[in-house]
Amino acid sequence: MRHWKNDILLAVVISILLSLFVNFSLFTATYEKNRHEKELTVHSSTSPQENTNRKTSVQSVPQDKILLREMNQVILYKQLFWIFLFAFILFLINLEGYRIGERLFYHTEYKAILLVIGCSMIGAYLLFQAYPILNDLFYQLIGKENYESSIASMFFEEKGDKNLPPPPPFHHPFITMHLFVLLVVILSTLLMRLLNSKQQMRLEYEKLKSEKLQTSYNALMGQINPHFFFNSLNGLSSLIQNGNQEQTLTYLNELSAVFRYILQSNKKELVTLAEELQFVKAYTYLLSVRYEGKLFFSIQVEKAHLLWYLPILSILPLIENAVKHNVISKQYPLQIDIYSNRDNYLVVSNPVQPKIEESTGSGIGLKNLWGRYRMLTGKDIHISNRKSYFKVSLPLLNTPIRL
Repeated sequence: MRHWKNDILLAVVISILLSLFVNFSLFTATYEKNRHEKELTVHSSTSPQENTNRKTSVQSVPQDKILLREMNQVILYKQLFWIFLFAFILFLINLEGYRIGERLFYHTEYKAILLVIGCSMIGAYLLFQAYPILNDLFYQLIGKENYESSIASMFFEEKGDKNLPPPPPFHHPFITMHLFVLLVVILSTLLMRLLNSKQQMRLEYEKLKSEKLQTSYNALMGQINPHFFFNSLNGLSSLIQNGNQEQTLTYLNELSAVFRYILQSNKKELVTLAEELQFVKAYTYLLSVRYEGKLFFSIQVEKAHLLWYLPILSILPLIENAVKHNVISKQYPLQIDIYSNRDNYLVVSNPVQPKIEESTGSGIGLKNLWGRYRMLTGKDIHISNRKSYFKVSLPLLNTPIRL
């Protein structure tokens, strides 16, 4: 409602300015004509000899001049009001057209613009055709049906062209004036829409920015959860009991690398794919120890993509999602593939092996990942959920974006 009131107020202001601008020449002509008539009146009053010689003309001219002056004032006010009304109605058509276009053509801006332009042209044509009717109605209301014809006849009499007909209601300057108003209204409403969209995007960005810390915290807490601690400690305990000192030390090193990377995630936004994959290798080692002979990983990334960027901790929720929702056993081992393609996407794919007693997840992990990706890169992740496999594609950035 606030935006609608602001748009109406701007439409009124711009319509008034347009009416004054378009009728500026009429203002000037009326002022010059009145000033000239006053000068003639003063001159005639200070020249008694000329008044005596031109007694008949002096007695008759002032009445015509007064009538002509009065007619010019009425026409000026009429033109001011008509251009204001013409522009204001077109503004309403444009504003409502954009609202309808948003509902009909969601996220297709050019179609909404074409709809508005079409509606504006139709509305302008109908108003243009209605002008003679409204013009006659106006003069009937004020009781002066023959104002314009009287002025035209007096004008031609002054020029000595008594046989010339009065000018038609749709002469060339009149059409040009309305086309100019139509063009200005279309461009003004488009500019207003762009400014409103820019302001809305800025507000949304500030909102996302204010929620960034909370989102990062939620993402971090989603990664470091009691199950992760419990499973990691269980894996470490099993290695210690088996007495494999070398593997135990390797496990501790990889576990410390995982914790160090996760704890640094709130200080970084974008990292290179090489950094992210180094963390992924450490994390997948922990999972390989836990699911020995049941869980396998394949990482095949082109060297050119190793220096490309993506949001930190983007691959981790996808691996956790695959481990959480699929059966992992000797009979049904799980293979998770991580690779890059020619479209500059990093793809994480796994076969679908749903658990028998699988409950429907909330999808909060993918929602958080999508939100972080959209906020940090301006791009969307692509999810393909088929019966046979589940695949998520993450767009890579050639250069980091500084927000």
